[in-house]
Amino acid sequence: MIKASNITTAYGSRIMHDSVSFSVKKGEIYGFLGGSGSGKTTLMKTLIYLKEPLGGEILFDGQDIWKASQSQRAKIRLEMGVMFQFGALYSAMNVLENIGVMLREYSNYSLKDIDEISKMWLIKVGLKLEAATLYPSELSGGMKKRVALARALALSPRILFLDEPNSGLDPLSARALDRLVCDLRDSLGITVVMVTHDIDSIFGILDRFLIIDNHKIAYEGDLRGALEYEQNPLRELFEMRSMNGK
Repeated sequence: MIKASNITTAYGSRIMHDSVSFSVKKGEIYGFLGGSGSGKTTLMKTLIYLKEPLGGEILFDGQDIWKASQSQRAKIRLEMGVMFQFGALYSAMNVLENIGVMLREYSNYSLKDIDEISKMWLIKVGLKLEAATLYPSELSGGMKKRVALARALALSPRILFLDEPNSGLDPLSARALDRLVCDLRDSLGITVVMVTHDIDSIFGILDRFLIIDNHKIAYEGDLRGALEYEQNPLRELFEMRSMNGK
């Protein structure tokens, strides 16, 4: 679904990624892994039009997203749903309004239909209808994540991007969100790309992942291969988790 070749990114003179290449298959849950400051989120931003790479090519269904016309880019964006790390909910809007904001902007549905669709997604992410009239300040961390997820799904995208979805959640809420992501992938047939440092997510739900180290892709593949890879920069962390069996 996504094929990235020789991607180079930088902030000023600081190189973040040096000619990295990777691919994401349709229907998989794919992870961006690496140490703090390695550029996981920056790499995701190159896929969602938030950070233009200095060089390289990113193909989405065979189309180079950064060479596409403005009208083509607009269509590509509507194929993508994004959930940001801290939810990025609008504080002046209630839950139902937050979920429906993309539908109001990019669809021709009536306001009544938008509310009904938003309620459907509210339930789909595991929240009760009673939460529809609450404001972000009245939500728990886990509820904010689910509302943000519902908003990302509102336009029925083909690919869902999640930036540190479990950040700030307690272990039970984090595992519940993992199960939800898997259920959504299976029921909707959606492709998921997620930035994560959560070892339980890595072991529990990722089909494949890449590991960024020293501006390069140190590894790309599945968990079994990563555990066997001698030069894996996260090898100690993986082995510790594997031995604990948690």
